[in-house]
Amino acid sequence: MRQPVSTFPRVSALLTFDFRGRRTLAPLYWLSTIGVFCCVMSAAACNAWQDSQGARSPEFQTLELIPNRTGGWVFSLVAPSRLVWRDAALASDLGVPSPPKIRWFDSELSESRLPDHPGRWMAWVEGVAPNGFPYRRSFTFFALPEKIDPTGFPDLTIHFPNFPAHDTSPLLREFEAEIKRSAKDAFVRAIWDSERAAILLSALYESEPLNRPRRFSESSLVRNASLHLALKRKLMARPDPTQQLVLPVRLGEDLQIQDAATNESKRDFSQAKERIDDFCRQWAAATGEPFVNIVIYEDQVVTHQAFGAADTGEPIDLDYRCWIASLTKTVTGLMFARFIDQGLIGIDDTLDSVFLDYPKNDSHVPTFRQCLNHTAGFDSQLDSGGMNNPHFENVILNAIEVNEPGNVHRYTGIGFELTAKAMEIVSGLSAVELYEQQLFQPLGFGDVIMGNASSDAELTAKELSVLGQLLLGRGTVRGQQFFTPATFEKLLPRAVSVAGAPAQDHGVGLHWIRHRRPPKDSPASNDGELLFSPNTVGHGSFSGCILVVDLDRKIVIAQVRREFHELDNAWYARYFEVISDALKP
Repeated sequence: MRQPVSTFPRVSALLTFDFRGRRTLAPLYWLSTIGVFCCVMSAAACNAWQDSQGARSPEFQTLELIPNRTGGWVFSLVAPSRLVWRDAALASDLGVPSPPKIRWFDSELSESRLPDHPGRWMAWVEGVAPNGFPYRRSFTFFALPEKIDPTGFPDLTIHFPNFPAHDTSPLLREFEAEIKRSAKDAFVRAIWDSERAAILLSALYESEPLNRPRRFSESSLVRNASLHLALKRKLMARPDPTQQLVLPVRLGEDLQIQDAATNESKRDFSQAKERIDDFCRQWAAATGEPFVNIVIYEDQVVTHQAFGAADTGEPIDLDYRCWIASLTKTVTGLMFARFIDQGLIGIDDTLDSVFLDYPKNDSHVPTFRQCLNHTAGFDSQLDSGGMNNPHFENVILNAIEVNEPGNVHRYTGIGFELTAKAMEIVSGLSAVELYEQQLFQPLGFGDVIMGNASSDAELTAKELSVLGQLLLGRGTVRGQQFFTPATFEKLLPRAVSVAGAPAQDHGVGLHWIRHRRPPKDSPASNDGELLFSPNTVGHGSFSGCILVVDLDRKIVIAQVRREFHELDNAWYARYFEVISDALKP
């Protein structure tokens, strides 16, 4: 039987040769060894380069894509715009291709090599960030029709109600016409040289008249957010379908809060109302800042009153709508509670459970709880559009390796904006639509402005007090259950033991509120000195708006105002004393 021919001697001959009587590795081996060594060194160098680039991830986060020419957000079909990096030198230094490749999609989400008809166009850009993760950005452009109806454009003339004034210098009066023309020119240029112009024109081009003022949830910004969300879900091919939130469960009749002035009141709070209103009247007169105040005690409105006058000199009314600043975090916390309650997102889930690009089992990826109690490790100075940026979560991913979740406390709204983006992806609805359909409408609110998820909501005092009642009812208000008491417990503040954390406990948009009566002979040092029970929650607000909820004594205090002045501090401290004393049995 013929034996198979071995190839080993041939290979051996190639790998070895006789050198001075010794059997030695052949040059081919040395060459291969050197090649492997070079590959290893090359890989090490590549890894070192990647590490150095990753260390520059925060720089990449700040890179902006802009049209290649002034006013390029609105273009003619003959010459569509391109996108370029604002800082081309930095982009090149970071190894990011410029200009990036654009994929164009119209309002029906149909793709085209280049814009080929008038109307809205969404530019989708993607690539690889310096830290090795994908980067994604998308923008709105508007392609002009061939013929433009001049009645479709507003008169953007600038009016100066205080110029010229009685003390304006003669020289300025001589240049009055030119100053006004310059102001109009600058204003028009600022509008057209922004994506906001393309978004607004797109909405005007696509919409039919409603014959009534549009609510914020019907605005051009919200429609734009919805389309970009639909495009993102289409192109990123999520394996799971959208999960519809169940509307609040109706448990019984709509239990309305009773006004103290009606015959239906259970108790007479007329003296308490007089005492609180008198203090608030003095407060508004002393500071000149108008506000609306409401106090509810055991399902009864003790007082709901407006104080002071607007800039026009007219007294404000009870529907005075104000920017509530960081109290917006409480609103988002209540919205997120509905996702927790229905098992759509877990409060201790990591972000990769929703954002599929995020690495799994990675120490740099925080949980939603960490996002909402300011321990996610995010750079508090980053400003990339928040929930209004179609790919805000991707901007955060592009520097995820610098995060230290659970190791540092930084007060920031980034975690709330990320939570809003997660709620969008899971539900398939833009954040504003979610708040409107699942929170504001069921609660009977008016036209709420929800500019972002962390610091830009506008509410009335009554609306703010209803949120307080929702907390007081541990998820149930006016006969509707928005979430269960078990979910409510997950929102409450708890200790945060990380570097830089203040002594204050942090919950989901909530803190413990511990107002104390000023000491007379000795410092306040026990719960007996508290003005309200130890189980009182709320959140601060840069604008001075107030939401305080005493869960034990069943008290809701809400106040809305436009500004908070230095002079207000002394009144603010006494305000809670007055209410506490007025509501004593």
